[in-house]
Amino acid sequence: MDRELSNKTLAGDAAGQFALNISSGLLGIITYYYTDIVGVSAGIVGTIMLMTKAIDAFADVGMGVLVDRTRSKHGQARPWLLWMMGPLLLSILLLFSVPDIGHDAKIVYAVATNILFFVFVYTPLSIPYVSLMALTTRSPVDRGLMGAYRAGFGYLAGMLVAVGFVPIVNAMGGGRHEWTLLAAIFGALAALGVYIAFKSTKEKYNTQALKDSGEVKKTLSLGASFRLLFTNRYWLIIFSAGLLSQILFGLSATSGMYYAKYVWGDVNLVSIMGGIGLIPVAVVFLASGPLMKRIGKRNTAILGLIIGSFGIAIRMFDPDSVTLGLIGSLVQAFGLIPLMIVLGPMNADTIEYGEWKHGQRIVGLTNSVNGFGGKIGAALGTAVIGWMLAWGHYVEGATVQGQAAKQMIIAFNLYIPLVIYVAIAVLLFFFSLEKQYTRILDDLERRKGTIGL
Repeated sequence: MDRELSNKTLAGDAAGQFALNISSGLLGIITYYYTDIVGVSAGIVGTIMLMTKAIDAFADVGMGVLVDRTRSKHGQARPWLLWMMGPLLLSILLLFSVPDIGHDAKIVYAVATNILFFVFVYTPLSIPYVSLMALTTRSPVDRGLMGAYRAGFGYLAGMLVAVGFVPIVNAMGGGRHEWTLLAAIFGALAALGVYIAFKSTKEKYNTQALKDSGEVKKTLSLGASFRLLFTNRYWLIIFSAGLLSQILFGLSATSGMYYAKYVWGDVNLVSIMGGIGLIPVAVVFLASGPLMKRIGKRNTAILGLIIGSFGIAIRMFDPDSVTLGLIGSLVQAFGLIPLMIVLGPMNADTIEYGEWKHGQRIVGLTNSVNGFGGKIGAALGTAVIGWMLAWGHYVEGATVQGQAAKQMIIAFNLYIPLVIYVAIAVLLFFFSLEKQYTRILDDLERRKGTIGL
């Protein structure tokens, strides 16, 4: 199938991923903000993260139903981007504005603002945005490039937070006011990215358009949609891989700061660790298109996971070594980026497979259940950090930690990620949809032509 989207359109679409990753990057460092700036215990923070994200995960399913049933002049998913720009900025500002009140009141405030952000802002923004990939193009080339653009812009956003936030906020003074001010600036950047994505995209394959063409039958009930979704074996693979990857991302978002501060002895080294990740972004971004064309999306991801595992092995050789740690982090970054690139396009491909198999196109629910699994994974990844720190007798705000806490920090930076890398690679090995995708598209086109006769 020929390309349907220009490079300019792909870049504009990817601004949405930039916005989402700015937001998720800020939420990644909020554990550090709560423990070392606000003064909430690590164990409680872990529980807060798990509880609020678990609540939000259930909201994802409802959001998927809303996307599938949304009808407006802007389309099915795009209007949600427009509606969520302002609330995104406001909710980020509130998250990083914990007042100087009693300990229990701080916990209540943290829970309330996390629920506000996740349930009422991030979910109504992220589910529609992810759904846009299936609504704007069916071209496997476009989807591969869209995945690459989104991963590139998203990774740059993540690096901007990881590399820039802590050094900048420390240079500003490092207090609560400075954290709030800088979070507001980053929130404004995220809101701008959402607006650019809204203006740059156009829905071509939404439910209404395909109903009008006769390609899709009547809208299914929620129960029937779930039954069809869970008989899609390729989607089940992507769902499982996505859940594990989000555990990994949840771990990596904050764990590096603890590692730099308490294993290497300098929290500012986290900026160098994050900064060297810019090199793989440029290399993989340029190489991903030709590589996916040559060996396929699945094999590109598996190759990356193998490289990433080798990077972790380098770091494990001497966890205290800054030199080996930075070299290993560089190699490890090559492993994460291909996975970020291909998961979205591979998930979109499973939607066509489901339509081909059942005659029904389930876009919003597919992405919302993926979001459910992803947020449960991210919640677990973030919560594991808090729980393991508590298990290792971590002392909030201390300059030096005990050996048990240090071992916990090493474990959630190295050992757990290695196990996840291997598990995802094994899952992807069974994803063989690419071999029949072109035939599926041809069959769908023939059905459309037959119905139109």
